[in-house]
Amino acid sequence: MIVDDEPLEREVLTMMIKKHNMAVDQFFEAKNGVDAVNLARQEQMDLVLMDIKMPIMDGFAAAEIIKKDVPDCRVIFLTAYDEFDSGCRTAEWEADDYLLKPAHPDEIRRALIKYIPESAAPVSQYLEESWEHYDIVKIVEYIEHNLHMELNLEILAGLVHLSAQYLSRLFKQETGLTITQYITARRLEKAKHYLDYTKETVMEISEKCGFSDSNYFARVFKKYEGITPTQYQQQSILARKKRINSFGNFVM
Repeated sequence: MIVDDEPLEREVLTMMIKKHNMAVDQFFEAKNGVDAVNLARQEQMDLVLMDIKMPIMDGFAAAEIIKKDVPDCRVIFLTAYDEFDSGCRTAEWEADDYLLKPAHPDEIRRALIKYIPESAAPVSQYLEESWEHYDIVKIVEYIEHNLHMELNLEILAGLVHLSAQYLSRLFKQETGLTITQYITARRLEKAKHYLDYTKETVMEISEKCGFSDSNYFARVFKKYEGITPTQYQQQSILARKKRINSFGNFVM
Protein backbone atom coordinates (compact mmCIF):
# COMPACT_ATOMS: atom_id res chain seq x y z
CA MET A 1 0.00 0.00 0.00
CA ILE A 2 1.23 3.47 -0.95
CA VAL A 3 0.10 6.20 1.41
CA ASP A 4 0.52 9.84 0.42
CA ASP A 5 -1.82 12.82 0.34
CA GLU A 6 -0.48 13.79 -3.10
CA PRO A 7 -2.11 11.76 -5.95
CA LEU A 8 0.86 12.35 -8.25
CA GLU A 9 3.28 10.96 -5.64
CA ARG A 10 1.16 7.79 -5.34
CA GLU A 11 1.03 7.39 -9.11
CA VAL A 12 4.77 7.83 -9.58
CA LEU A 13 5.65 5.41 -6.78
CA THR A 14 3.29 2.78 -8.19
CA MET A 15 4.87 3.11 -11.63
CA MET A 16 8.38 2.79 -10.17
CA ILE A 17 7.53 -0.42 -8.31
CA LYS A 18 5.75 -2.00 -11.28
CA LYS A 19 8.70 -1.15 -13.52
CA HIS A 20 10.99 -3.36 -11.42
CA ASN A 21 8.59 -6.32 -11.80
CA MET A 22 8.52 -7.16 -8.12
CA ALA A 23 6.23 -9.90 -6.88
CA VAL A 24 3.31 -7.73 -5.82
CA ASP A 25 -0.14 -9.27 -6.20
CA GLN A 26 -2.12 -6.12 -5.49
CA PHE A 27 -1.51 -2.41 -5.05
CA PHE A 28 -3.55 -0.25 -2.72
CA GLU A 29 -3.52 3.51 -2.22
CA ALA A 30 -4.49 5.71 0.72
CA LYS A 31 -4.46 9.51 0.99
CA ASN A 32 -4.11 9.79 4.77
CA GLY A 33 -3.33 7.80 7.90
CA VAL A 34 -6.95 6.96 8.71
CA ASP A 35 -7.57 5.40 5.29
CA ALA A 36 -4.24 3.57 5.57
CA VAL A 37 -5.15 2.02 8.93
CA ASN A 38 -8.56 0.88 7.68
CA LEU A 39 -7.12 -0.65 4.51
CA ALA A 40 -4.27 -2.34 6.37
CA ARG A 41 -6.74 -4.02 8.73
CA GLN A 42 -9.16 -4.95 5.98
CA GLU A 43 -6.61 -6.39 3.55
CA GLN A 44 -4.02 -7.63 6.10
CA MET A 45 -1.37 -5.62 4.30
CA ASP A 46 2.16 -6.98 3.90
CA LEU A 47 4.03 -3.75 3.17
CA VAL A 48 3.25 -0.05 3.48
CA LEU A 49 5.22 2.76 1.87
CA MET A 50 3.96 5.82 3.75
CA ASP A 51 4.51 9.56 3.86
CA ILE A 52 4.89 11.04 7.34
CA LYS A 53 3.28 14.45 6.98
CA MET A 54 -0.40 13.98 6.02
CA PRO A 55 -3.75 15.49 7.01
CA ILE A 56 -6.25 13.86 9.43
CA MET A 57 -3.71 11.33 10.73
CA ASP A 58 0.04 11.47 10.11
CA GLY A 59 2.31 8.55 9.26
CA PHE A 60 3.64 8.18 12.81
CA ALA A 61 0.21 7.58 14.34
CA ALA A 62 -0.91 5.36 11.45
CA ALA A 63 2.23 3.20 11.65
CA GLU A 64 1.77 2.67 15.38
CA ILE A 65 -1.79 1.39 14.90
CA ILE A 66 -0.93 -0.72 11.83
CA LYS A 67 1.97 -2.40 13.64
CA LYS A 68 -0.32 -3.26 16.54
CA ASP A 69 -3.23 -4.58 14.45
CA VAL A 70 -1.21 -6.21 11.62
CA PRO A 71 2.06 -7.30 13.29
CA ASP A 72 3.53 -8.88 10.14
CA CYS A 73 3.14 -5.69 8.12
CA ARG A 74 6.32 -3.81 7.23
CA VAL A 75 6.31 0.00 7.16
CA ILE A 76 8.71 2.17 5.18
CA PHE A 77 8.48 5.90 5.87
CA LEU A 78 8.85 8.58 3.23
CA THR A 79 10.09 11.83 4.73
CA ALA A 80 11.51 15.18 3.70
CA TYR A 81 13.07 15.68 7.11
CA ASP A 82 16.85 15.77 6.63
CA GLU A 83 17.45 15.33 10.34
CA PHE A 84 15.73 11.93 10.37
CA ASP A 85 18.04 9.59 12.31
CA SER A 86 17.83 6.06 10.84
CA GLY A 87 19.67 4.61 13.81
CA CYS A 88 16.98 5.18 16.42
CA ARG A 89 13.96 6.94 14.93
CA THR A 90 12.83 4.01 12.77
CA ALA A 91 12.43 1.84 15.86
CA GLU A 92 10.96 4.69 17.93
CA TRP A 93 8.44 5.55 15.22
CA GLU A 94 7.35 1.99 14.38
CA ALA A 95 9.11 1.94 11.00
CA ASP A 96 11.15 -0.86 9.43
CA ASP A 97 12.97 1.53 7.11
CA TYR A 98 12.81 5.05 5.71
CA LEU A 99 13.48 6.98 2.51
CA LEU A 100 14.26 10.68 2.21
CA LYS A 101 12.24 12.64 -0.35
CA PRO A 102 12.76 12.96 -3.23
CA ALA A 103 13.85 9.32 -3.35
CA HIS A 104 15.70 8.03 -6.43
CA PRO A 105 14.10 4.96 -8.09
CA ASP A 106 17.16 2.84 -7.22
CA GLU A 107 16.84 3.83 -3.57
CA ILE A 108 13.20 2.81 -3.58
CA ARG A 109 14.07 -0.49 -5.22
CA ARG A 110 16.82 -1.25 -2.68
CA ALA A 111 14.47 -0.48 0.21
CA LEU A 112 11.59 -2.56 -1.15
CA ILE A 113 13.67 -5.56 -2.19
CA LYS A 114 14.35 -6.25 1.50
CA TYR A 115 10.68 -7.15 1.85
CA ILE A 116 9.51 -7.94 -1.70
CA PRO A 117 11.48 -10.41 -3.85
CA GLU A 118 11.84 -9.58 -7.53
CA SER A 119 10.42 -13.01 -8.32
CA ALA A 120 8.44 -15.22 -5.99
CA ALA A 121 7.07 -18.74 -6.04
CA PRO A 122 3.35 -19.19 -5.39
CA VAL A 123 2.41 -19.38 -1.73
CA SER A 124 1.09 -22.90 -2.27
CA GLN A 125 4.64 -24.10 -2.91
CA TYR A 126 5.47 -23.62 0.75
CA LEU A 127 2.51 -25.62 2.05
CA GLU A 128 4.06 -29.00 1.33
CA GLU A 129 7.36 -28.20 3.00
CA SER A 130 8.44 -29.83 6.26
CA TRP A 131 10.40 -27.95 8.86
CA GLU A 132 12.73 -29.18 11.56
CA HIS A 133 12.67 -26.30 14.04
CA TYR A 134 10.67 -27.56 17.03
CA ASP A 135 8.82 -24.29 17.67
CA ILE A 136 7.84 -23.89 14.02
CA VAL A 137 6.60 -27.49 13.82
CA LYS A 138 4.50 -26.92 16.93
CA ILE A 139 3.06 -23.68 15.53
CA VAL A 140 2.26 -25.26 12.15
CA GLU A 141 0.54 -28.24 13.80
CA TYR A 142 -1.51 -25.92 16.01
CA ILE A 143 -2.55 -23.84 13.01
CA GLU A 144 -3.54 -26.96 11.09
CA HIS A 145 -5.86 -28.17 13.86
CA ASN A 146 -7.33 -24.78 14.69
CA LEU A 147 -7.97 -23.07 11.36
CA HIS A 148 -11.58 -22.48 12.42
CA MET A 149 -10.45 -20.59 15.53
CA GLU A 150 -9.04 -17.11 16.00
CA LEU A 151 -5.33 -17.20 15.18
CA ASN A 152 -2.96 -14.30 15.62
CA LEU A 153 0.70 -13.70 16.34
CA GLU A 154 0.21 -13.12 20.06
CA ILE A 155 -1.73 -16.37 20.57
CA LEU A 156 0.83 -18.42 18.65
CA ALA A 157 3.80 -16.77 20.37
CA GLY A 158 2.29 -17.70 23.73
CA LEU A 159 2.21 -21.37 22.73
CA VAL A 160 5.99 -21.52 22.34
CA HIS A 161 6.85 -18.88 24.95
CA LEU A 162 8.50 -16.53 22.47
CA SER A 163 7.99 -12.83 21.89
CA ALA A 164 5.66 -12.03 19.01
CA GLN A 165 8.38 -10.10 17.21
CA TYR A 166 10.92 -12.93 17.48
CA LEU A 167 8.42 -15.58 16.38
CA SER A 168 7.46 -13.44 13.39
CA ARG A 169 11.08 -13.26 12.24
CA LEU A 170 11.75 -16.94 12.98
CA PHE A 171 8.65 -18.13 11.11
CA LYS A 172 9.51 -16.08 8.01
CA GLN A 173 13.12 -17.28 8.16
CA GLU A 174 12.14 -20.96 8.43
CA THR A 175 9.15 -21.08 6.07
CA GLY A 176 9.58 -18.22 3.63
CA LEU A 177 6.15 -16.88 4.60
CA THR A 178 4.81 -14.58 7.24
CA ILE A 179 2.47 -16.19 9.77
CA THR A 180 -0.45 -14.28 8.28
CA GLN A 181 0.37 -15.52 4.77
CA TYR A 182 0.65 -19.10 5.98
CA ILE A 183 -2.63 -19.04 7.93
CA THR A 184 -4.44 -17.46 4.99
CA ALA A 185 -3.00 -20.02 2.55
CA ARG A 186 -4.01 -22.96 4.76
CA ARG A 187 -7.49 -21.57 5.27
CA LEU A 188 -7.92 -21.12 1.52
CA GLU A 189 -6.74 -24.68 0.85
CA LYS A 190 -9.28 -25.96 3.37
CA ALA A 191 -11.99 -23.77 1.84
CA LYS A 192 -11.25 -25.15 -1.62
CA HIS A 193 -11.63 -28.68 -0.25
CA TYR A 194 -15.08 -27.84 1.13
CA LEU A 195 -16.06 -26.07 -2.09
CA ASP A 196 -14.96 -29.12 -4.09
CA TYR A 197 -16.56 -31.86 -2.00
CA THR A 198 -19.50 -30.43 -0.03
CA LYS A 199 -22.73 -28.61 -0.78
CA GLU A 200 -22.30 -26.14 2.05
CA THR A 201 -22.85 -22.46 1.34
CA VAL A 202 -19.99 -20.01 0.98
CA MET A 203 -21.00 -18.44 4.31
CA GLU A 204 -20.90 -21.81 6.09
CA ILE A 205 -17.54 -22.66 4.57
CA SER A 206 -16.04 -19.27 5.44
CA GLU A 207 -16.98 -19.79 9.11
CA LYS A 208 -15.57 -23.33 9.17
CA CYS A 209 -12.29 -22.02 7.76
CA GLY A 210 -11.88 -19.22 10.28
CA PHE A 211 -13.18 -16.28 8.25
CA SER A 212 -15.65 -14.42 10.45
CA ASP A 213 -16.85 -12.26 7.55
CA SER A 214 -17.95 -14.07 4.39
CA ASN A 215 -17.49 -10.90 2.30
CA TYR A 216 -13.88 -10.62 3.46
CA PHE A 217 -13.43 -14.34 2.69
CA ALA A 218 -14.71 -13.76 -0.85
CA ARG A 219 -12.29 -10.86 -1.39
CA VAL A 220 -9.30 -12.82 -0.12
CA PHE A 221 -10.29 -15.91 -2.14
CA LYS A 222 -10.56 -13.89 -5.34
CA LYS A 223 -7.23 -12.16 -4.63
CA TYR A 224 -5.41 -15.51 -4.50
CA GLU A 225 -7.49 -17.68 -6.85
CA GLY A 226 -8.63 -15.12 -9.42
CA ILE A 227 -12.31 -16.07 -9.07
CA THR A 228 -14.91 -15.84 -6.29
CA PRO A 229 -15.71 -18.82 -4.02
CA THR A 230 -19.12 -19.10 -5.68
CA GLN A 231 -17.55 -19.28 -9.15
CA TYR A 232 -15.03 -21.84 -7.90
CA GLN A 233 -17.82 -23.97 -6.44
CA GLN A 234 -19.86 -23.77 -9.64
CA GLN A 235 -16.85 -24.77 -11.74
CA SER A 236 -16.20 -27.70 -9.40
CA ILE A 237 -19.81 -28.89 -9.72
CA LEU A 238 -19.65 -28.71 -13.51
CA ALA A 239 -16.35 -30.60 -13.54
CA ARG A 240 -17.83 -33.37 -11.38
CA LYS A 241 -20.86 -33.67 -13.68
CA LYS A 242 -18.59 -33.97 -16.70
CA ARG A 243 -16.55 -36.71 -15.00
CA ILE A 244 -19.73 -38.59 -14.07
CA ASN A 245 -21.11 -38.30 -17.61
CA SER A 246 -17.79 -39.42 -19.09
CA PHE A 247 -17.71 -42.40 -16.78
CA GLY A 248 -21.31 -43.30 -17.70
CA ASN A 249 -20.48 -43.21 -21.40
CA PHE A 250 -17.41 -45.37 -20.80
CA VAL A 251 -19.45 -48.03 -18.94
CA MET A 252 -22.07 -48.11 -21.68
